[in-house]
Amino acid sequence: MKSTERKFEFLTREDPDTGARVTRLTPPDVTCHRNYFYQKCFTNDGRKLIFGGEFGPNPSPNWNYHLLDLDTQTAIQLTDGAGENTFGGFLSPDDRHLFFVRDKRQFIRLDLASLKEEVLYIVPDDWVGYGTWVSNSACTKIVGIEIAATDWFPLNTWQKFNEMFHKKPLCRLFSVDLATGKRTVILEQRGWLGHPQYRPFDDNTVAYCHEGPHDLIDARMWFINEDGTNRRCGKEHLDGESCTHEFWVPDGSAMIYVSYNTKSPERWIYSLDPVTLENKLLTTMPQCSHLMSNHDGTLIVGDGVGKVSHDSTASNAMLVGDPYLHLFDLKAGTTRPIARHDSGWDVYKDDRQVTHPHPSFTPDNKQVLFSCDKERASGVEPALYLADL
Repeated sequence: MKSTERKFEFLTREDPDTGARVTRLTPPDVTCHRNYFYQKCFTNDGRKLIFGGEFGPNPSPNWNYHLLDLDTQTAIQLTDGAGENTFGGFLSPDDRHLFFVRDKRQFIRLDLASLKEEVLYIVPDDWVGYGTWVSNSACTKIVGIEIAATDWFPLNTWQKFNEMFHKKPLCRLFSVDLATGKRTVILEQRGWLGHPQYRPFDDNTVAYCHEGPHDLIDARMWFINEDGTNRRCGKEHLDGESCTHEFWVPDGSAMIYVSYNTKSPERWIYSLDPVTLENKLLTTMPQCSHLMSNHDGTLIVGDGVGKVSHDSTASNAMLVGDPYLHLFDLKAGTTRPIARHDSGWDVYKDDRQVTHPHPSFTPDNKQVLFSCDKERASGVEPALYLADL
């Protein structure tokens, strides 16, 4: 239950291919995963991190938030509600609060010292709160996506993901003032919207995407002013091109995304300027799925994947291929494998994301955090890992 403390035993091994130290943080018998890769998970000193885990009290699948102290190897359970979105939550800039969505309905601020919860926003009954909601840099407001309840169904398989795209659900991109709870609709349209993100240190600029199977989207990345004006397409896709997993460099300097083409075995890392809309090629890369950078975008980590299915019936299904985490040093112009993640990319316990590595850097840039199911063949549940750089 909430406030329960659990002592973990970290397990450190040497990666068989690269020699890197890789430490499993979570217990072998409990399914655990990290939050979404561009959401803050570490405290500022890098000594504690939040994660999602299935320790109860409700039957599986039942995810709750936990705070892990890396020095004492002790985790405290933060939530015990039903339907916690343990992918979208994030820590406040001052490390005092956890923000998350419960049961697609309530946006909650949890005080880490007292574990007291405060509901800041409630999704109206005829809408459903979808996906990952993101705060501005000051953490005074958030942007999110709501889908009309009449169009909503659980997205627990890639086939369902495909069906949602074809349904063209009524969606709205909105912001909420966290002090007052006031909601402002930025954009409402029929067509699946996702991945809302305030530009760091620029509250006027909001990014969002046209969501769906990569091969069926002709322009994924979009920008709009916070007041709903100046809606603009970040990039129209070339013939055979897919763009995905865009994120803001944490200093706000640019958006970075993955580009790949059905006609080429390579993938590319691009940056996108939200003002000039200039797309700049940064480097080629192995077939990675998710990317995340350090604060100024000079280092990028990616999780290798085989390819994405392009059968247009269950598109976006991940196929095993490249088993490595990759480090891209843009200053030095180098690329190297960090360690194996060996994710099976499987849908597990009714969730499409729990086995995805979603790597990101620790605050000191000395390690990479990721989660995956690399040890399932040995009877180990999906877990969180730290790989030394």
